[in-house]
Amino acid sequence: MSTPSSQPPGEAPSRAEAASRAEAPSQAEAVSRAEAVSRAEAPSRAELIGMLTAEVREQQIAYDRFHDAVADYLGLNRSDLRCLDILDLAGRQTAGELATRMGMSTGAITAMLDRLEKTGYVRRLRDPGDRRRVLVEPTELAGERGREIYGPFGEQVEPMFARFTDAQLALVRNFLRMGNAFYELQTSRIEQLARRAGR
Repeated sequence: MSTPSSQPPGEAPSRAEAASRAEAPSQAEAVSRAEAVSRAEAPSRAELIGMLTAEVREQQIAYDRFHDAVADYLGLNRSDLRCLDILDLAGRQTAGELATRMGMSTGAITAMLDRLEKTGYVRRLRDPGDRRRVLVEPTELAGERGREIYGPFGEQVEPMFARFTDAQLALVRNFLRMGNAFYELQTSRIEQLARRAGR
């Protein structure tokens, strides 16, 4: 006598077996249900944007705390440190260029450069192409301190980036560029509000 699991070819399945087959979902149905559950558990677009915004703010807080520690270690304030960062990225700048980039008055920039020159982190020199122009550049001491602080970043950041594809890294870069442009606009807006308020 054959069992339900060993019926000869062509023989109709038993009622129990037919009912079992009817209740069991196909692979496609199972995948569809799993995707539906996944979509239901995933955050909405608005929620995802909110989460992303919160992470950017958290990063800014961590970034500020780190640079507060760096400035304190170097005996500088945050404006001094930002000036050194600009010079490291952009190279030699005039006082006027730095004033524009930092959103500071010429007088405030002059006082800051006097302070940085006294501490040995920047030096002023004549522009070889135009002796009337004075350029500002970081000194060897600034480079040494920079390598001391940021040197370990290379070996620690590389494994973090290794998990991303080139396309994903390009996406992150574009996101950061978009954020930089966004904050330039917002900074200009706030500065205009301050001027209207006479501040």
